[in-house]
Amino acid sequence: MAETTLQPSSVTEAFPAQSGTRGRRPGLRAVLAAYLAAFILLHLVASSLSTKDGVFLWYFPAALSVALLLAYGPKVLPVVILAPLPVDLWLRPMGMGPWTILAVSGLYAGGHALAALAFRKARLSIRLHRTQDVGGFLLLALLGPLLASLPVYALLRHMGILQGTHLTNEVRILLLSDALGVLTLGPALLLWVRPWLSLGSPRLRSLTPSPGALEFLAQAFALILTTVLVVRFSEPGTLHMKYLLFLPMTWMVIRGGLRTASLGFPILGLALTILILRNDLPVDAQLGIQSFLVALFGMAMFLGSAMDAQRTALDIRDRRGRHLNQLMEVTGAIPWEMDLNTGRCGYLGAAVLTHFSWPQDLWLKKPFWGEVIHPEDQLSFLRFLLEISRPEGDRQLEFRLRNPDGGEHWVRVAGGLESRQGQGRVMGFLFDIHAHKHAEENALRATLREKDLLLREIHHRVKNNLQVVSSLLRLQASTQEDPAVHLALQEAQERVQAIALIHQKLKHAPDFSQLDLPGYVQTLAERLVRSYASVPALIDLRVQVATVELGPDAPVPLGLILNELVANALQHAFPPGQGGSLDIEIEPDAQGRITLRVADSGQGLPESVDLESGGLGFQLVRALTDQLGGTLELERRRGASFLLSFPPSRHP
Repeated sequence: MAETTLQPSSVTEAFPAQSGTRGRRPGLRAVLAAYLAAFILLHLVASSLSTKDGVFLWYFPAALSVALLLAYGPKVLPVVILAPLPVDLWLRPMGMGPWTILAVSGLYAGGHALAALAFRKARLSIRLHRTQDVGGFLLLALLGPLLASLPVYALLRHMGILQGTHLTNEVRILLLSDALGVLTLGPALLLWVRPWLSLGSPRLRSLTPSPGALEFLAQAFALILTTVLVVRFSEPGTLHMKYLLFLPMTWMVIRGGLRTASLGFPILGLALTILILRNDLPVDAQLGIQSFLVALFGMAMFLGSAMDAQRTALDIRDRRGRHLNQLMEVTGAIPWEMDLNTGRCGYLGAAVLTHFSWPQDLWLKKPFWGEVIHPEDQLSFLRFLLEISRPEGDRQLEFRLRNPDGGEHWVRVAGGLESRQGQGRVMGFLFDIHAHKHAEENALRATLREKDLLLREIHHRVKNNLQVVSSLLRLQASTQEDPAVHLALQEAQERVQAIALIHQKLKHAPDFSQLDLPGYVQTLAERLVRSYASVPALIDLRVQVATVELGPDAPVPLGLILNELVANALQHAFPPGQGGSLDIEIEPDAQGRITLRVADSGQGLPESVDLESGGLGFQLVRALTDQLGGTLELERRRGASFLLSFPPSRHP
C-alpha cells in the first residue's frame, strides 16, 4: 500500500480560517500609523463641519482615540496627544499659540485616557456583549468628554481666549460633540475594526450583518429616508418629528443586534450632518437633535445588548436541544417525569412504545410506582426516591417494568428530584437495558457452567490420585508378613479412601458447596464394616444423618474422624464371631452446633484407655477435632459412645 503524505497545502485547504491568519494581522506600528492618518483626516472634516454658529456636530476623532486607548491601554497615550497637533498647528483655532495647542491636546487626551483606564480597571469588556459593558461604555462616552472638556475650558478661560462666552453653552457644545463622536463611531470601531486587528482579515470577512446584506441595505435606506423626513417636515426650531428615528433604529436593533446597530449610527450621523448643514438649522435645534441622538444611541445600545444576550441564550438552548436529541438517539435515552404527589408520569418520550411495548397514553394513565414497576422492585424504587432527595445520594437505579402482556422488562433510570412551589417531581431518563441484562445473565450462566466443569474435573482428578495412593498402600500391605505393619497400612488405606470418597461425592453433587452427607456417611460406614468386621452380617448398622450445612473446610476432617471412630468400634468392640449394633447420628443441637455420635453395643473400652492415652487413631481424632473447633466426649455405658460437637462453619 502506498504511503500517504500530508502536504502543507492540504492543511491550508482543510483549515482556511487558521492558515495565514497571523501573517495578515497588522502590528502596533501599522495600527498607530493608520490611526494618525485617520485622525488627521477626521480632524479636518470635523473642523469643516462646524456650523456658522460654531457648533461642532460630532467630533469623530474622539472615537478613534477612545477606541485606541481601550484596545491598547495607556501605552498609546503619547500618540493620542500628538495626533491633533498637525491640524491644530496649521489652523491655529481661536488664535492659540503652539504651547497652548500642546497643552490643550494633552489635557484633552488625558481626560479620555482617565475614562478609558476606569473602564479597563472595572474589568469591562470592549466586546460590549453584556449589559454592564454597554453601561460602562455609555458612561465612558459621557465621562471622557467631561474630563477632557472642563480642563480645556478652564485653561482657555484663564488665558482669556474664551472671554465673553457663556459657560453652559460652551460646555454643552464641547460635551455633546465629543460624546456623539464617541457614540457614533466608537461601537463600530470596537465591534468591527477591533476583531480585524486582533484576529486578522479572515475574521473580518466573516463578520457580516446578521440579517443579511439586502435587509441591511433596506434598513439603511429606511434610516436615511426617515432622517430626510424629520429634517424636511419638522419645525426648524424643535425638529419635533425626530422621534420617528426610533422606528428604523429599532428595526436594526431587533433584527441584527448591537453589531448591526453600530453600523447604523454613522449612517444616521452622516445623513443628519448633511441635512443640518444644508438647511441651516438654529442652534437650539442642533443642540436638541444632538441630545436626542445621545439618548437614541444609548437606548439602541442597551436594547441591542439585550437582544444579543437573548439571541445567545436561544442559540445555547437550541444547541443544547440538538445535543440532547443526538444523545438520546445514540444512547436510546427516553425523557421521563413522575409526579411525587400522584405517582403518575407527567411526561414521557414517544420512544417508550418502541422500546418497552407500552403505549404512551397508557403510561400516563397508570400510577408508575404502583402498576408499572415490577412488584419485587417497588421497594428498591422507593429507596431510590429517598436517595435522590439527598445531595450525596445515588441517582441511578436498575429495575424491572411490567409489560402489558404480563412479562417484565429491565430498565435503568438516571435522574434527580426537582421541587417547585411545593410540588415535587422526579426528572430523568429511562434506558432500555433488557438486552444487556439478558447478555449478562447468559454470560454468568456460561461462566458458572465453565466453573462447574472445572470443579468437577478437579474433584475427579483428586479422587483418582487418592485411588492411586490407596492402591499403592494395598499393594504394600499385601507384601507384609508382620500383622502389625499390615494393619497399619490397611488403616492408612482406609483414611485415604475416606478422603477420596468425599471428592467422589462432591464431583456428583449438584452444588459443590454442599456435600451429600447422609449418602457419604452411609457409604463410608458400609465400606468399613466390610473391611473390619469379622462377620459383617452380624453388625446392625444404623445411620441417622440430618441435613446440616457444613463449611468448605469441614468435610475432610469430619470424614477422617468418622473413619477412625467407626474403625475403632469395629476392631475392638465386638469379639471375633460376635456382632452387635453400631449407631451413627449427625444432627444439629439446640445451640446450633453440629453433633456426631458414634456408639456401639460391644464390650466397651477398658478403664485404662481414654482420649488422652489412646494410640495414633485417638491422636488423629483429637487433632482433627481441634481443627474443626469442636469438642469430643467419651461415654462408657453399654459399650462405648463418642460425642463430637463443632460449629457448622469454620473458615480459616
